[in-house]
Amino acid sequence: MPSQRTASEFLRAGRYGVLATLSRSLPGYPFGSITPYVLSAVGEPVIYISTLAEHTRNIGADPRVSLTVFDPADAADPQAGARLTWIADAYALDAPASAAVAERYYRFFPAARAYADMHDFGFYALRPVRLRYIGGFGKIGWIEPHEIDLSNPLADAEAGIVEHMNGDHADALRAYCRHFLGREARQVTLVGADADGVDLLADGAALRLPFAARAESVDALRQQLIALLRETREAAGGA
Repeated sequence: MPSQRTASEFLRAGRYGVLATLSRSLPGYPFGSITPYVLSAVGEPVIYISTLAEHTRNIGADPRVSLTVFDPADAADPQAGARLTWIADAYALDAPASAAVAERYYRFFPAARAYADMHDFGFYALRPVRLRYIGGFGKIGWIEPHEIDLSNPLADAEAGIVEHMNGDHADALRAYCRHFLGREARQVTLVGADADGVDLLADGAALRLPFAARAESVDALRQQLIALLRETREAAGGA
């Protein structure tokens, strides 16, 4: 059985997955396509799709779906890399829930903000039924929903954290990129923060920085960010 921490971090680090729905036009056959997602405060993948999309029509007829997440970096040998299949029931988010997740989604995918005024787009969450995680050779197993915790205890504070870091600590964000990407990034933006790490966009590319220990509070997150910055400075000093 793979560790739940590893499966959790893998899903947090992902941005895209292959969403499979049950085809309405070809009954009994799965229909799959690549779909962006973010995690909600309770840890469910959330997708943003149009009522005109094939997936939306399929979900309306049968909510059973799966989302398969993989790492594009493993393209040379994808079967040797990690992947996770999130088997779920999809459901449309109501107005309050949509408002709660919308800004997070737009931070991760800025181009999607252009769809905000289009009334045919809506947010759907994927409530887990069971997960299948392959972490590499010999690391294969099923995970029950209660065995993995993807909730974000910092959800209410996240927007403030993002604004503070982008407004007051841009130098630190660039330092993270120099160290973890090995290059300078012209534009770096913090887009997400949770108990297990932070998410950045570096010149439009996604970068996930996991923490060495969970941060259940804003103060604990601050300490983890300081530790990451200390790591970058020590590496630069030793270069």
